[in-house]
Amino acid sequence: MRYQLELNQVKWEKSMKMQIAMHCAPVLAGVKPSNAVALDDNDSSDLLEALRGTEIQCELIYADSDPLKCLWLLYRKEETEAYLMIKKHRKFLKACGYSSFQLKDILHTFKKRYHQYKNQQKDFPHEFGLILGYPLCDVEGFIKHQGKKCLYSGYWKVYGNLSGTKKLFGIYDLVRYQMVKQVEYGKSLKQIMESYRNYRVPNYA
Repeated sequence: MRYQLELNQVKWEKSMKMQIAMHCAPVLAGVKPSNAVALDDNDSSDLLEALRGTEIQCELIYADSDPLKCLWLLYRKEETEAYLMIKKHRKFLKACGYSSFQLKDILHTFKKRYHQYKNQQKDFPHEFGLILGYPLCDVEGFIKHQGKKCLYSGYWKVYGNLSGTKKLFGIYDLVRYQMVKQVEYGKSLKQIMESYRNYRVPNYA
């Protein structure tokens, strides 16, 4: 919690690197399979260049045209694939209408569903939480309770395993704080990622 308090006191100029540090630190540090971030057109170009040649892949989920704002999924391919291939996760995706569990197919279908949601043709695709590495119990709890009656609200709304997930949030707060400070010191995203090369947490939640 102390890291969150310090983050709230950080005075920072808007930049792509700071946006990524604030919203995507866990995936850059390797303690979460993926994160999402919304960037404008110029920052999107800078993002692709900054992460070129790294372990992080970028998938454009949606682009609003006025003003141009791009929603990006930043993910580690192997970790995201492994998470979505867990039996109960595949069962959930199948219930959502997914017929292929190859990552590229999942992302292709999800993007179509997200576009339909943005165009008010379908409800919000809640499988986004699973793609972002949220625990299934929290994704299902959010759906069941329509986002209400959660045990705790942090990086997502928690409906089960409160103790373990709060510990995980603490790790996310720590790496966010560390990365914000490294951005302030002028380090590149590649340099920041290199500093976490041996930093691993066994389970996401």
